[in-house]
Amino acid sequence: MVQTDPGPARDWVVLTLMKSLLILILALGVPMLTLGAPAGRRHLLDNRTFRVEVDGSRVTSLQVDPAGMGEYGPNWVLDLGFDAIAETPETALDCDGASVHITGLQEESVETLSIQNGGVADKLEPGRSLGQTFTVKSGHFSKVEARTPTWWTKDSDATLSLRRDGPAGELIAQRWLEDIADNSWQSLEFAKQGAGLYYLELSDPKGDVGWWSSRDKAYVDGQGFVGGKPAEGVEREMRVAITRGIGDAEVTVALKGAELEFTAAVRPHEGEQPRAHPLEMTVRWDNEGYEVSDQTVPFFRFLTDTMRYMPTQQLKRWTQRGGRYELSFGGARWIEADGTGNHDLRFVGKNLGLSWHLGGKETMLRFTSGAANEDGASTTRVTLQARPREDSVPGNWPRFVMPDAQDSVEATTFLYERDFTYPPVWGPGAWLEWNQLGRVWQFSPHLGTLRHFLLTYQMSEDGYVHTWGGNPGWPFPDNKRWDTRHFDTNARLILGSWRFAAWHRDDGFLKGQAERLRKAMEYQLTVLKGADGLIISASKDVNGRHEGVGNNYWDILPFGHLDAYANAVWYASLEAMAQFEEMLTAIGGVETTVPARAPEYYRGLAIKARDAYNETFWDEDAGRYIGCVDIDGKRHDYGFTFVNVEAMAYGLASDEQARRIYHWMETEPTSSGDADTYSKWIFAPRANTLHNPPWNPEEGKLSDVPQEPWWHFGWRGTPYNDQCQDGGAILYTSYFDLMSRLRHLGASNAWKHWQEIVARWRMPDHLCGGTPLYRGEHPQQINAGAVGLDIPFPESGLVPCWLLYGALGVEATAEGLVIAPRLPAEVPQLSIENVAYRGLPLNIEATREQVTVSCGAPGHEFKWQAPLGEEGRVVFTQPPAPVRFPDTPLWRNG
Repeated sequence: MVQTDPGPARDWVVLTLMKSLLILILALGVPMLTLGAPAGRRHLLDNRTFRVEVDGSRVTSLQVDPAGMGEYGPNWVLDLGFDAIAETPETALDCDGASVHITGLQEESVETLSIQNGGVADKLEPGRSLGQTFTVKSGHFSKVEARTPTWWTKDSDATLSLRRDGPAGELIAQRWLEDIADNSWQSLEFAKQGAGLYYLELSDPKGDVGWWSSRDKAYVDGQGFVGGKPAEGVEREMRVAITRGIGDAEVTVALKGAELEFTAAVRPHEGEQPRAHPLEMTVRWDNEGYEVSDQTVPFFRFLTDTMRYMPTQQLKRWTQRGGRYELSFGGARWIEADGTGNHDLRFVGKNLGLSWHLGGKETMLRFTSGAANEDGASTTRVTLQARPREDSVPGNWPRFVMPDAQDSVEATTFLYERDFTYPPVWGPGAWLEWNQLGRVWQFSPHLGTLRHFLLTYQMSEDGYVHTWGGNPGWPFPDNKRWDTRHFDTNARLILGSWRFAAWHRDDGFLKGQAERLRKAMEYQLTVLKGADGLIISASKDVNGRHEGVGNNYWDILPFGHLDAYANAVWYASLEAMAQFEEMLTAIGGVETTVPARAPEYYRGLAIKARDAYNETFWDEDAGRYIGCVDIDGKRHDYGFTFVNVEAMAYGLASDEQARRIYHWMETEPTSSGDADTYSKWIFAPRANTLHNPPWNPEEGKLSDVPQEPWWHFGWRGTPYNDQCQDGGAILYTSYFDLMSRLRHLGASNAWKHWQEIVARWRMPDHLCGGTPLYRGEHPQQINAGAVGLDIPFPESGLVPCWLLYGALGVEATAEGLVIAPRLPAEVPQLSIENVAYRGLPLNIEATREQVTVSCGAPGHEFKWQAPLGEEGRVVFTQPPAPVRFPDTPLWRNG
């Protein structure tokens, strides 16, 4: 029998059948799944919503079409998988078309072998070497680091080498270090090395370079060397990240319609504790410049169900992400990454968190999620939801609404970008009032956190409210050696507590805080001498002299003794305490160990304090308030704008004084030679208009400057413009500036200045991110700088709040919710949505004729209107019957 080969005809039939099948699949809308061979390492999952390439234990490509049509945008993902879960020779993959199941993985733990700095900077001399042996007892490592002083130089070089066994051992890796930064960690990376004895060496110096070391040896598994010879009693600061296997793991990547689920199941080895494993997504990301678009980054913002928000502008121009000011999200049910392309991604998990780890051309998004015990395994699960590209936020978020749509969007976005990047509670004593000002009026579960913080913030037995949480004093300088307490913290606790109590009328809070506030006020009246009119710092170190220590937030300036900044807050705390006592009386009063004082006492003392403030701090010749009168009676004035705008905002200045203050700030030259108090930075006035000159203990005052230096003993000063406390600016001060303009110069003046600030914010950097900013500004972040805007300045979120407290004129008081709008001519109508008052989300709207308060919460719907009348104010106390305030605030149920 002769067999014939159908050849091309057979291929044509097969191809035709395949095309017909594909057309049928597309017509029926059936998801197309690409099957993978069980033994293969690489697999493709594709259901027309997600196209996922899996290579071993990692995803190497991810494309999304939220419409489910397979019209994918570009891939931004370089790597996606669980942290600390690694492949082994036993790793195997099984694919059923809808999921890839990866077995034979290993859970790894990274532990740091660290030799600590003993405070000796050993200099590396030419022709010599400095070294350190160390022992790795188990596991493996691929990086070592040494900490190098360069004595303030920036152009030093050296060689860093790693050898096995000792100075004469096998060379594993070597690197020439260039332009070494002072006190930086210098690293050496190489292929994995196992257990054994190793030798790290620094040699071939160029310029001034050394190795931080110790003469008090504590590390027993190695020692320091000099010139290849052991140095008795010496050890050198270094660290090694050692990885070892601690559990058996499996990972599953599964398509479930518009969701992509990642699951890691780990069974710890005996003696090891179960733990969760972050899901890490490394994406292409141009970290340079100012552009946030589909040409540079995959996402333009991040937000959560817990009212957190991060614009990508804030993540630009960072060479690394870390240190004490690193921002992250936490405690969320979901975190959404809104895309620059055709989709948004929502990440869903248990107690979900996110941190950003930035590089030059890529960024890692690290999603942490709580683990659960499933079938004896510690299981971490994170789900990605594909969502259509949309610019929405959760419905409970606040919104400003004005006749001009652009005004509304910009004011609202400004609020999100500045107020929501940080947690609702941030910072120690200086932020006790600012946290409340920025967040107490927003309808969110974070109100419970604000409440708890006020009730539990630490104070000493004598009634002093701590400056830094558990520590009575500020951490700079050493608060065990110096008395670094700030003496505005008691006033700030009182102001913050009054605000929370007035906004939420929580009887439990009032009763729980009564003892603490009376004690805090009594400390101000007696220990700080406030009963005489002004508070005086109660510390030998906080004396107001040059080389003294700070007394407030502006911590490298030695405010002290009679401090105008602290006394402005003291003055404000008197009315706050009067109203707190009125609210306590309204619920029947509370007995405490500290006797209550009548509201009239505090209001009478406030008059006395205002008179004393103006008598002590007003400079008639200069037309402004000075900063401080030190313990010797010497007056210190460098043209502090922040002192003056806060004094005006708190009501200490007359209209005539305010006119003179603004004349000085707006028209008189600064130390730059120009009248640029506002034009230099635009977003806020210079912190001071007179240069506070550099100094050092050996040389003393510089001869070519008209002013004497006035600095904390640990700060030597900088050229004018280079430091945010000397010629620079901090954004938050514009809140007080806008409020004082509104009070003294009128609504249109304040609106005009707000528009100038917004115009600067509108520039591509959105007033945030790493250095340099769009106009060349150098921001203070982890290191000192000229301007303070985002990191670490959460108080910047106060600025857009002037629309609530100022333009709309809303203030919660013992009387009720006072609404006294001061609308500029440019804004005949203003409303704010989702304002939290006494447990309900309110919408408050004002025109020149009337105020409307409404609520749309189910079961609590109402609309209340009142004419403004001649007084220009109304007081909202109760919803119209039959609606009433809930016994349990609705935000506690959210």
